Amino acid sequence: MILKKEAGAWHFAALSTVVTLVLLALPAAAIAQDLHWKLPDRGAVRYERDLVVEATCEPKGATDSRPWSGFAASAVVLDGELDAKKQGTAEPLCDLRNLLPRLCLDLSQSKAGKAKVELRSVHAMVDVDAQWGPLQASGEQTVKATIHDAEPARLGAERGHRPLVHGTLVGSRLLDRENGRVQHFEGGVELEAKWFDQARTVRITLRDAWTFDEVLVPSDPKVRTMVNEAIRKAADWLDRDLQQRIDNKGAGNDPYHDHHPGELALSLLAIVKGRDDSRHETVQRGYEDLRRRNIEGTYSLGAAILAIEALYTPIQEWQNLREGTIEAPMSRKLPPSDLALVQEWAKRLLDNIDTTTDPAYLRRYHYGPSSLWDNSTTQYALLGLYAAQLCGVTISPQVWTASATHLLACDRPEGKETAPTITSHAEHARIEQGKKSTRSGGKKVQPAGFGYQDGHDLTGSMTTAGISGLSLCAAALRAQKKGTQKQFAEIDAGIRSSFAWLEQRLTVRRNPGPTHVWDSWHNYYLYGLERACELNRVAWLGGRDWYFEGAMHLIAQQQQSGSWGNSVETAFALLFLKKTVLPTITGK
Repeated sequence: MILKKEAGAWHFAALSTVVTLVLLALPAAAIAQDLHWKLPDRGAVRYERDLVVEATCEPKGATDSRPWSGFAASAVVLDGELDAKKQGTAEPLCDLRNLLPRLCLDLSQSKAGKAKVELRSVHAMVDVDAQWGPLQASGEQTVKATIHDAEPARLGAERGHRPLVHGTLVGSRLLDRENGRVQHFEGGVELEAKWFDQARTVRITLRDAWTFDEVLVPSDPKVRTMVNEAIRKAADWLDRDLQQRIDNKGAGNDPYHDHHPGELALSLLAIVKGRDDSRHETVQRGYEDLRRRNIEGTYSLGAAILAIEALYTPIQEWQNLREGTIEAPMSRKLPPSDLALVQEWAKRLLDNIDTTTDPAYLRRYHYGPSSLWDNSTTQYALLGLYAAQLCGVTISPQVWTASATHLLACDRPEGKETAPTITSHAEHARIEQGKKSTRSGGKKVQPAGFGYQDGHDLTGSMTTAGISGLSLCAAALRAQKKGTQKQFAEIDAGIRSSFAWLEQRLTVRRNPGPTHVWDSWHNYYLYGLERACELNRVAWLGGRDWYFEGAMHLIAQQQQSGSWGNSVETAFALLFLKKTVLPTITGK
């Protein structure tokens, strides 16, 4: 069947020949048996997506708000996200633009029936009553749904400023029973969202169609080609954006195009890492600008030091560390002018601490010297200080010990004891070669995550920040031949507990944690996930290939221009794809 809209109403017509399928010679009763996705282990199915969204707002001239933000879901089905029966995703539904894909990709509904689906997000909370028609011998099946606002009694205080939403959905799909997947689906969704606090209504029409493209596995050479192309496009976009900002700087007519020093440094870091080349004229002009800046904030200082350190990183070092031919990152050789600059920036970083504690014993950071602290600025302070140490700046061992003490103190337990399944790059290589796994089960630990500050919700972005911070503290102390066996054991236990927390909530679709953080700092979280795993040489977490899943998601989300919306999001995505973080636990 194919969906058409005439006179304002959706209806079904015969399926066009755009999508074809070799049908099985099976009776309808056999077709209607339960289906499941047939994906290779850790594989993915990619789709071509055609999504069109139209909206009108009342009263005329009112702000056109939508009950969602950011990008719609990437058009991929990931093996690691499927439920235990391999029939549908275990991911929560958190975006109304993804309601039709959720219903049409659910193979548990392979015969006529009804089901209720719940959407809970920071932008909307609705209940969906869905109904699937009989599965035809051809593999065609219809789906309809009514969408209505969740019951007030169930929402309670969570109503917040979300709009009241109701609407209808009509769609059809074509199942490929032999290959265990959905070959094609399309449909329309009509929504009405009312914001009473601002007295406005938005009427939205979505037209969505997914068509099967290909099945990929992490070892497929095409994956590397796709990743490299995404990196190239992102680096080119950042280069153009940087060029525009440099050219507009000082023009006096567009102050909003001036880079914040942290954005400038992050763009430079991503371009240099993405291209393995710092000789482009735009990049050189960008570094000249960065060197002239008066930088004081912790994020900007940390990113600036990372950007300078990237200029002097040996090209083969990352590969040598992963292969174990060297045991630790090598010292950088900086010219006197850049060394002096990094020394000054590191000195300022060391001052941007919570002044209410004794930094000799407990060290945590904020935007500048403050009576406050948070784990996000702490992460960037430690990233900058570790890079400064690689550049030859002397950082006291007390800094690393006191910083680790802080991180261990705010690593909060949550959930039952479990033995995290962490597969190293070395173990992964053995498995890929068909050799017997040498990995042992490991002892159970109490999962523990990190929040932004004490008392804040535990999130994926902050838990990866905590893992990274602890890993950097341990690496810095080992490089200095400082630290005690007890300290390293405590740090290792903290890292393992945080990986256990992360494994239970692993996703590349959103920032793990409570509903209100799902679409906040998504690419920041992904870059944190890459950093936490690469620092510790983790290839798979919970049996899932975190890098492949993240790469498939990001490639599907990348805009035609090469960006992911803005320079910060694009830099984070590029740095994830490039795998720029140097391991601190080497192949040896």
